[in-house]
Amino acid sequence: MSSATAPRRARPSAAETRRRLLAAGRTAFARKGLDGTNLRDDILAPAGVSVGSFYHQFRDKTELLLAVLQEDSAAFRARLHQIHTPAPGRTFADIARASYAFVFDLAEQHADLMRLRRRESESTDPRVARFLQEDHARWIQSLTDDYRQLAQVAGARFDPELAAELIVGLSVFTVARWQSLPASERPAERERLIEGLVRFTLGGVTALAAKESPPPDPEVP
Repeated sequence: MSSATAPRRARPSAAETRRRLLAAGRTAFARKGLDGTNLRDDILAPAGVSVGSFYHQFRDKTELLLAVLQEDSAAFRARLHQIHTPAPGRTFADIARASYAFVFDLAEQHADLMRLRRRESESTDPRVARFLQEDHARWIQSLTDDYRQLAQVAGARFDPELAAELIVGLSVFTVARWQSLPASERPAERERLIEGLVRFTLGGVTALAAKESPPPDPEVP
């Protein structure tokens, strides 16, 4: 009597294998860092991927880490560019508020990625250090281009590259402090901080004291 043979499970596609590796890598690197992550136990086993399939995709776990960082960074820059795109009826305050709200959303919804970037910010791996330096430059260039366009459309005068550097620094440290708060305090503090960031961005220190008289807010045509 012939016995029925179980159907062979279809091998995942290269795209599916890559997706699994990126997801497992993101979780492992955020929890343990590059040095503390074991390729077999922390990435391949959770992803259900063989050693051979991994090396068809990446040279080593450092290359996987860089792919995780690059994929998310590119997606976030594209979304922020959409937020910064001028539209009839939108003011600088509207755009700034949406921009800062997006940054807080990232910190809340992608806390693992934020931890990962902070953890690797002092990496001794030359490839990671070089990527983070170059990625920072890409962020500054992207924001500079956005701010230059906004300035031209609205007829405002400011240094877009310097504004990009300062706003990135201000955002990173403000969000980091906010993340350190108890969860129960974050919703109210989020709104207070976003409003303060908007006012500070538009008017500088003097705008923080003028709660009833905000600086002129030109509409973006």
